[in-house]
Order: sequence, then structure tokens, then C-alpha cells
Amino acid sequence: MEKGLPVFYDELIEVLRADIDESGEAHNNSIESVHRASAERRGKESLKLGYSISQVVHGYGALCQAITQYIQENSSETASPREFNRLNFCLDIAIAEAVTEFNRGQRENAERDEVQRLGFLAHELRNALTSATLASQLIITGKVGTNGSTSRILENAHRRMRDIIDRSLVEVRLWNEPTVQYQRCRVIHLVSEVEATAWFEASAKSIEVRVEVAPELEVLIDRHLIISALSNLVQNAIKFTKQGGIVWIRSKAVGGRVLLEIEDQCGGLPPGEAEELFKPFSQMGTDKSGLGIGLTISRRAVSLNKGILSVRDVPHQGCVFSIDLPLASSPLPTT
Repeated sequence: MEKGLPVFYDELIEVLRADIDESGEAHNNSIESVHRASAERRGKESLKLGYSISQVVHGYGALCQAITQYIQENSSETASPREFNRLNFCLDIAIAEAVTEFNRGQRENAERDEVQRLGFLAHELRNALTSATLASQLIITGKVGTNGSTSRILENAHRRMRDIIDRSLVEVRLWNEPTVQYQRCRVIHLVSEVEATAWFEASAKSIEVRVEVAPELEVLIDRHLIISALSNLVQNAIKFTKQGGIVWIRSKAVGGRVLLEIEDQCGGLPPGEAEELFKPFSQMGTDKSGLGIGLTISRRAVSLNKGILSVRDVPHQGCVFSIDLPLASSPLPTT
């Protein structure tokens, strides 16, 4: 971007110095060819640097304002109407090409992310299906019993596929103008439901799930979305907690809000990387199973419920994920 403005100035100077015919049509075509390549390059650079389209357009507007202000403040410098016409024409081309390239780059990035996401989803489903198929064949052929470890592999594979599909359906709902259906729910009921489904995974790693939830607390939420978010957080806590560790699920009232905390024993986070966890496809631990989008979905689900999902590091011990939700006694949130 440091080279972008000087390049535009050089192109503008080249245009102003050229011999312009009366019709201007032929020269307009040459102007377009001069500006197109560099404007496309600036569009790509802007996208890579994280600028928005409005910032790209504003940058060119600032150029025009700077040139005009310079002429106004220097009485010795004059500009003819034709020169101003050339300036505006160059700006129009530059803005149009930069924005076009910017939009094209955004579409390509979105399509690439979607392909990657679908690839992860298909890969994860295939792995679970392969495990289920092999286990099922062993049981059907009588090579193993129906109550042994192979049956547990089959059960785990089915549960895994169900979780993947449920999570995908929630994701589709979250990003397709979801209608949030608020209802009063006891926090203890939400936690009990999540704890029941997480028990098998926790016991397989000899992890204890401890619950400290006040039975009287109620929240105003979309039950399905919050169950999905809470399940993701508890499953992550179990996934990254060391063998024989403890996962805590706690709640407390703070003003007109309810704070739900899920604490694990993952060993802590590297400095400054807490927010990186919420980026799509981010997988920071050694266990790379899953799609890496669970926390992204969870934050979106909590946000739709007028809540906040955050994380804090407990150095050398673990992480505490916090869901901040409105108490049922608070006014009903507006969608």
C-alpha cells in the first residue's frame, strides 16, 4: 500500500501530459489500460491487509481531496476544467477496478473456505463411518461379541456422526438469518442434559465432571442454540483435559446476568492466543480431530442470545470459558 499512492500519482501525471484529442474517446481507452492493472493490484492488496470496501473507496476519495486542497492552497498552481475531468475519470476507473478485484477476491476466499470446510466435514464423517462399518462387520460375522469393546467402537462412531450432523445443522441455522425463539430455562436443566451426553467421553479418559450450579437460576434463551454452544465447550474441555483430570461446570448470578463457566485442565494457552481459538478452523492443541469450527459456532450462538462468550487463561493449569446470559427476570431481548 505504500507504493499504491505514488503509482496512482505517476499514472495521473502521465495522463495529464498526454496529448488529448477533442473527443477524448481514444484517450479514455488508453487511460483505462494504464489504470486497470495497478487498480486491480491495489484491490488485492487491500483485501490482504483486511480493509473494507468502504475504506478502499475512501482512500481514493482522500486522494482527490488532497489534490484539490493542494491546488486551492497554492495560488500559483492552476488546474483547468479538463484536468479536473481527467482526475475524476482516473479516479472512477481506479475505484471501479479496485472494488471489482476486491469483491472477486472476497468471493474466491469465501469459496475456498467453504470447500475447505466441506472437505473437513466429509473427511470426519468418512472416518466415523469407516469405524462403524468395520465394527458392524465384525459383530455381524460373529468374530466378536455384541457387548465387548467392538460394540463400544460402533456406538462411539454413531455418536460421532450424530454430533457432526447436529453441529452442521446448527451452523446452517446460525448463518441463514436465524429466528431466535426465547424461552425460560433453568440452568441446572441445561447443564444436566449436556453432562449426561458428555459422561461417556469423560469416563473413557477417567475425567471427572463436577457441576456447581444454583438450582434456582433461570435464563431467557433459545434452548437449542445454547445447548449446542454449551455442549461444544464441555466436549472441548474433556477433549483437551489430561487423563484423570477434572472439568468444572459452574454458574452464578451477576447483577441481571447469569455467568456459566466451563473450566478445563488443558495446561494453559500460549501468551496472547486466547482470541485465536474463536477463528474458524483454528486447532491449537495436539488433538486435531474435529473441524475446528466448534468455538466459532458457539460464539455465534451465544451472541444471538444477547450473550457474550469469552475465555481466560489459567497459566500452567487450563482455560475458563464463560457464557454471559440474561437472567429470566430481565426484560425479553429484542431480535
